[in-house]
Amino acid sequence: MELPKFIQTQQPDLSNCEPEPIHTPGNIQPHGVLLVLQDPQLKILQASRNTQEFLGIPAESLINRHLSVLFDGEQIDRLSSYLLQENIEIFNPIKLTIELNGKPLAFDSTIHRNDKVLILELEPATSQENELPFGFYQLIKSTILKLKQSSDFRETTAILAQQVRKVTEYDRVMIYQFEPDDSGVVIAEDKREDLEPFLGLHYPASDIPQLARKLYYINWLRLIVDVNYQPVEIIPKNNPITNAPVDLSYSLLRSVAPVHVEYLQNMGVSATLCISFVTEKKLWGLIVCHHYSARYVPFKTRKFCEFLGQLMSVELAVRHEKESDRYREKIKIIQDKLKVICLSVDQYNLIEYFQLNAENLLELVNAKGAAIYLEDNLTLIGATPPAQAVEELKLWLIKYSRKEIFYTNHLSQFYSKAREYKENASGLLAISIFLNQSSYHIFWFRPEVIQTVNWAGDPDKNILLREDGSVQLSPRSSFQLWKQTVKEKSIPWKQLEIDAAVELRNTLMLALLEFSKAALQAAAERAEVANRAKSQFLAKMSHELRTPLNAILGFTQLMTRDTSLLPQQLEQLKIINRSGEHLLALINDVLEMSKIEAGSLTLNETGFDLYQMLFSIEELLRIKALEKGLQIVFKRKQNVPQYIITDESKLRQVLINLIGNAIKFTAYGSVIVRVKAVMGDEGYQLLNFEVEDTGSGIAAEEVESLFDPFVQTETGRKSMEGTGLGLPISRQFIRLMGGDIQVRSELGMGTIFTFDIKLRLADAAEVETNLKAKRAIGLAAGQPVYRIMVVEDVEENRLFLVRLLQAVGFEVRAAENGMEAIALWETWSPHLILMDMLMPQMDGYEATRRIKATLKGQATAIIALTANAFNEDRAAILQAGCDDFMRKPFQEEILFEKMAHHLRVRYLYQQDCNDAIATNQNPDLPSSTDAASLLVMPREWVVQLNQAALALNHERIIELVEQIPSSETNLITNLRNWVDNFRLDIIIDLTETALK
Repeated sequence: MELPKFIQTQQPDLSNCEPEPIHTPGNIQPHGVLLVLQDPQLKILQASRNTQEFLGIPAESLINRHLSVLFDGEQIDRLSSYLLQENIEIFNPIKLTIELNGKPLAFDSTIHRNDKVLILELEPATSQENELPFGFYQLIKSTILKLKQSSDFRETTAILAQQVRKVTEYDRVMIYQFEPDDSGVVIAEDKREDLEPFLGLHYPASDIPQLARKLYYINWLRLIVDVNYQPVEIIPKNNPITNAPVDLSYSLLRSVAPVHVEYLQNMGVSATLCISFVTEKKLWGLIVCHHYSARYVPFKTRKFCEFLGQLMSVELAVRHEKESDRYREKIKIIQDKLKVICLSVDQYNLIEYFQLNAENLLELVNAKGAAIYLEDNLTLIGATPPAQAVEELKLWLIKYSRKEIFYTNHLSQFYSKAREYKENASGLLAISIFLNQSSYHIFWFRPEVIQTVNWAGDPDKNILLREDGSVQLSPRSSFQLWKQTVKEKSIPWKQLEIDAAVELRNTLMLALLEFSKAALQAAAERAEVANRAKSQFLAKMSHELRTPLNAILGFTQLMTRDTSLLPQQLEQLKIINRSGEHLLALINDVLEMSKIEAGSLTLNETGFDLYQMLFSIEELLRIKALEKGLQIVFKRKQNVPQYIITDESKLRQVLINLIGNAIKFTAYGSVIVRVKAVMGDEGYQLLNFEVEDTGSGIAAEEVESLFDPFVQTETGRKSMEGTGLGLPISRQFIRLMGGDIQVRSELGMGTIFTFDIKLRLADAAEVETNLKAKRAIGLAAGQPVYRIMVVEDVEENRLFLVRLLQAVGFEVRAAENGMEAIALWETWSPHLILMDMLMPQMDGYEATRRIKATLKGQATAIIALTANAFNEDRAAILQAGCDDFMRKPFQEEILFEKMAHHLRVRYLYQQDCNDAIATNQNPDLPSSTDAASLLVMPREWVVQLNQAALALNHERIIELVEQIPSSETNLITNLRNWVDNFRLDIIIDLTETALK
């Protein structure tokens, strides 16, 4: 987790230092030579201009030449072997020699990789380097021993400063520690007696800007031999591989930023050596060596100092780990107590348990006060700001920070209102959890601690105002003691305390997630009960509404067969039929919307002929358009594929809805349907549909709510038609098919609906093109005369069936109840009985049982008729002996298909049905799935499917469907379709037939 950083009270604009390319200065210090080499060819790409002085060859003469121009073959081979290692720095320092004026000249060299090149640095080996005093190694051993024997950290740092000065002989050596706000303090010092002490002095963060701290972090040793040096240019200016100045971040000779040179000159310092302390992946501090005249430090001496820095870094890490262990042991007990509390109580008792364990909560992070927010419930513990102030602080944190963890020991620096309660809350450590539109917080507070800080000069004197009012950094000219009283600050938060707060946040998050999970489970259970009740209600309403529709639609279908009807009478029949179909569509819309709300909407993808579907829709709606004097035009681009895979039923419903609306709300003009194929953002192909009309248009304020359920436009309300569900259902269908729908409209100018769906191509050979349904108009020759008995107590339904069957050529008789049916069956011996199940005197169950109880009756086919699709005992229907089942209202084609199945009857069909009334698709239409299709599954599976359907358990049915082998695509598709359309009656029929 990335934690927020401390910042200073005043953040100066370091634009004259921070943006300065201190890692790519383009020049070096003059006490050595730098060569930039191609890796691994060792071709010289760049060189410092002082090569003539050190190597006897001008820099220009070295560019693009092999390194062997300087060093012999043995040395080149040695360097080449080093290049095979990924970490080439392990070989440093490297002794290299050249011949200059007939004499050997030795160099201490280092090589490293950076910026896609090799950087070779050469410094002349000095006699001092080769002839170190005998006591030097004893000094190393004694230094390590003294450091180990030191009693405390202060003594350790003092010994370190003394030993580094003894080895390097600098005038002053300091141990410099960075504070949390990036300022620094001298915690140890060894110096010449005549020098003014710097021990205890603080230095602002601007003295070592961020980019400089970054370089100290990655390059642990930095030597400046003489601050008054003349920089040596690197030529050419840009690295030819990167076309930019070479990155010298890891270079020993890298030139110094001018602002830093000025800073050292203002201090009177002529030479410096800095060694980094790095621990816990951050820059902890520095060994800073100052000399008041130019001073070169031999290579081995530098390595010794770097070794001490690394040793100190390890010591710091060990001490930090020991301190951490002690603190962890202390807080683990506290954490365990709080963890048990969080995970063992409910949300409403959590505050009470925190109050009872207030001491543990405060001791966890060494705070004096705390505020706990669980949603909007606030609890204050210990020394805190007033409740209203805490509320304002919470709102500020949410608005301006909104971090999981926030901490500072100077709250007023960020939030000025905190000055009003600095005595209790100068320091803030806050953890926050944002979950399900709610927020949870724990704030810990620390009081103000007033202290006096000794600065090396006024820390604000390095900030100059520009003419435009902005500020810039300028090195101080005075470093005399300057005292400052620091207020509105608390003791800084330690990293271990911050870690403890983070751990508590994680624990609290787990607890809240458990609370949320329990609440969601309870809500899901309530929703499940509500959904089941809604499904049962919808099933009941479906039955009550479909029963009268059976008579309305049945008789209109029957009457259209009468060739003697006048055109006006046919028109009236069409009106009756459209009204009935409209009512049926409204019922289906409500059922579809309920499936959407329940999240049970599924995609049933099949391959089909898109051209044929568009043609059939055009044919279906053209009559409506012509009746209103409208022109309807379908425009299909040539790139539209003919055979595609998607949910044909849903696509058809969307198009019929959009085109139907366009016709409905257009008084004159045209409706244009455009179809084209386009490429999607992710490379897949899309089908794009556009429905444009010249109608009344939609007001801009109504477009926003156009796709909300049960919402209609002003024009739609005036039409007194529809439920306001068509467009919401269409949008959900389109989104399920991988697209979305948009609308553009202007009042009086018409409307354009545009939508797209993801496109998958189908194999033409695998697509079975659906032919237009044929109407049976008679019986084929060469068949017996089939006797059909209709048993129905409702006169309208009985009369419809009798006339329909007679019109085709069946011999038909009717009975009003079960007793009449038995009597007629005994005397007339029908081949097939259409038996209503709910009748007075004797119902269809009893009549069927008596008929099927005889040998003669077993040869008589009985098809049950009922409008009660969900609430009847469907098992009892088949147990009574019925051979098949039909749900009212039904299409005549379905009836004739079932009769053909049981009697093997053959029909004569009307080839052209253009004059017939178009009807909506119905889930009862015959499919290739029959009872035999279920036999691919074990009998136990069929039993479970039957029980799940009887129990109206949609979820269990879907679970069982998922067990069907993927090869049985037709069975899977049909079962899912029946579940989606609340046709569990069909599943019950099939399973009971299969079990027989």
